[in-house]
Amino acid sequence: MSCSADHRPSALRPGAEQPLYQPFGIGTAPAASGPAPVTESTLHATPFYTLRAFDLVGQPAAPRTLLVPPLSGHLPVLLRDTVLGLLGVGLNVTVIDWANVRHVGIEHGSFGFDDNIGAIVEAILHIGPGAHVLALCQGGVPALAATADLAAQLPGSEPAALVLLAAPVDPMARPTPLVHLLRANPPSWYRTVPLARVGAAHEGHRRWVYPAETQLAALTRYRNKALAAETELARKMQEDDGTDPESFPFPILYSAVMDLDARLFAENIDRVFLSRAIASGTLDFRGRRVTPAALGPTRLITVEGAEDEIAAPGQTSAAHVLCCGLAESDHHAMVLPGCGHFGLFHGRIWREKICPALAELLSRQ
Repeated sequence: MSCSADHRPSALRPGAEQPLYQPFGIGTAPAASGPAPVTESTLHATPFYTLRAFDLVGQPAAPRTLLVPPLSGHLPVLLRDTVLGLLGVGLNVTVIDWANVRHVGIEHGSFGFDDNIGAIVEAILHIGPGAHVLALCQGGVPALAATADLAAQLPGSEPAALVLLAAPVDPMARPTPLVHLLRANPPSWYRTVPLARVGAAHEGHRRWVYPAETQLAALTRYRNKALAAETELARKMQEDDGTDPESFPFPILYSAVMDLDARLFAENIDRVFLSRAIASGTLDFRGRRVTPAALGPTRLITVEGAEDEIAAPGQTSAAHVLCCGLAESDHHAMVLPGCGHFGLFHGRIWREKICPALAELLSRQ
């Protein structure tokens, strides 16, 4: 079916204005016995994010999995296949659905890296003890920081398991072209040059942001380069292996972008890619030093793609060295052969290889 099919959500059509939130549109999830009904509810809401719970109807009570999308410019709906995969192996899921700050009034203030960590802390506390946390890409460092802070400040409140997928915990462990590109400019450049103010037509008028249009231009350049090199991204663009390629085609999900608060954009690049704060032991949160070594009973699982050109193998697994307080049996590292960045959370490799392995690891007592 054509990517311009009329039944697609309107905000996922090319050129459409991106809203405050893009609905995930999940009513059922694929399961071994056939499509299983799913309910969606709102657990908590702030101007900058909403906690959305997706529950399998009739599923016995089980620890909830908190999904932390990256604040990297993509709308969280990019992780729709991630949610469906987790539901498909019997896990109930809560997503931190980040708001498009283009539509968030300036009276609510700015949203920085500390706020990113704090939102994850609040989400973990909201869903309660025994939760699993799964963080993707640039969501990984704030999720690790949130988990470590809870372990140090409120022992017993930290999640039972922390899963990091393609997270640049130490981007210099094996730097990719993206890492070199980001490190080519000083922090001051990111606080000024790529930023703009939201226009008068939007609720966030006068908010300083990294604009969605700038992000889309960068993604388009990366896509065109990938198409020429016939990488995993090119294969996904040409043959969509997602769960619902007709209503939620991967090429459109890839292009669905949002504004990022300017403070978060600049601080994220500085702390993750320039100063490597968590890897170098210099990351602070609310005036406290973040110490991953404080993690005790949390199971740490890292997942990397052998062909990932964005967060190469080694960047995510660096977390195991930092979390030296964990028992050896609580360290698990997966590297998927033949898998790039996007296959780690979308498509057949995610559904058929990673999800079953995660379900098994998360079910261990």
